[in-house]
Amino acid sequence: MRNAQMTPISDLIQEVLPANMQFKPTKEFYQSVGINKHRFSKILKGEIQPQRDELASLSNHFNISPNKLI
Repeated sequence: MRNAQMTPISDLIQEVLPANMQFKPTKEFYQSVGINKHRFSKILKGEIQPQRDELASLSNHFNISPNKLI
């Protein structure tokens, strides 16, 4: 089994969730942050860098300081 590499964004998402809860994005999540499923997956895996507006949307959604996402 391959261990998934955690990127800073995925680390921060896990920090704001209750213990032992895994983040599973929904259609409403993608609509709320304005990032489609394919792009968000690539951002989460660290394959691409999010744009500033995407960072702002994610920080607002998860109530995380935008500076932590940079």
